[in-house]
Amino acid sequence: MRRQLLTLSIALPLSLHALAYEHDEHASLGAHEHGVASLNLAIEGAQVQLELDSPAMNLLGFEHAAHSPDDIAKVKAVQAQLQQADQLFRFPAAADCTLASADLDSPLFATQHDAEHEHEDHDHDGAHDHDEEPAHHHADIEASYTFNCAEPDQLTHLELPLFAVYPGLERINLQGITPKGQMGAELTAERATVQFD
Repeated sequence: MRRQLLTLSIALPLSLHALAYEHDEHASLGAHEHGVASLNLAIEGAQVQLELDSPAMNLLGFEHAAHSPDDIAKVKAVQAQLQQADQLFRFPAAADCTLASADLDSPLFATQHDAEHEHEDHDHDGAHDHDEEPAHHHADIEASYTFNCAEPDQLTHLELPLFAVYPGLERINLQGITPKGQMGAELTAERATVQFD
């Protein structure tokens, strides 16, 4: 059992790394396209891993560091939504999948705490202790999830309710590795289900 878990823990990240590399090779010309995100999927035994990579604009509606109370609140809300992966990705009920882990990464999440305390670093004479905000740049949000499924034989499809949650998300380019081999799909709000068989 321990050997299986070790093999699984090595195989899944390698599978997703291979998918990410292949995706980068094919998508480099269209990298960071607003409205478009990528989703890597790997099914190995009873475990499913998902990696979502999206421009922040699709999920937040902006890509700058959050400074205003409204922007800070929006970043917090999106972080909370993304932690609830079972509300964004839906497997068949018969597969009995539960979320085991969620990991989020974005430079906008890292700067959120700083923005909340910006006024603590502000001198009363109007001078700032921090540097001027850098020129605008594109920011992505990355989310990695692991699901454990009690009945993996019932993993026939994946639905993506996240299109309804994030209207700025128009298309998801999915690449996957399942027990039946490699697969790819282009998903939209109107076509938000991918079949594995």
